[in-house]
Amino acid sequence: MAKLIIISWRDVPAQVLVKSGRETAKVQLSHRFQEAVDRAAMRAGKSGSDAYLADWKRSEPRRCGDDLKAEAEAEAAAIEARYSDDDLLRLIRAHGLEEPTGRALPPAPDAAAGAPVVPDEAA
Repeated sequence: MAKLIIISWRDVPAQVLVKSGRETAKVQLSHRFQEAVDRAAMRAGKSGSDAYLADWKRSEPRRCGDDLKAEAEAEAAAIEARYSDDDLLRLIRAHGLEEPTGRALPPAPDAAAGAPVVPDEAA
């Protein structure tokens, strides 16, 4: 069974990774996400490579279909649609972190539907 992982800098998504055994499909999110990561890192004072690299993280893996490329592309498209430019600007202003004001960023479709997220035991 394939596993889908979202790679983020703090809370700013940057890449979708889908793995099954030794096979991997990766989709880099659009330039606006990379720009948001760079701008948030600068605001947070994370210009040094070690400080910057320390804030990259992977989501808990969740199960997905076996067409790795299609799954990665579909998730990337969903993330692109879910985050408006205003959402990314809020993340930049908050140094890449979801704001503690209670305003949550748009939830992932699976989370909104109440679908369980199945952790990868091998992660």
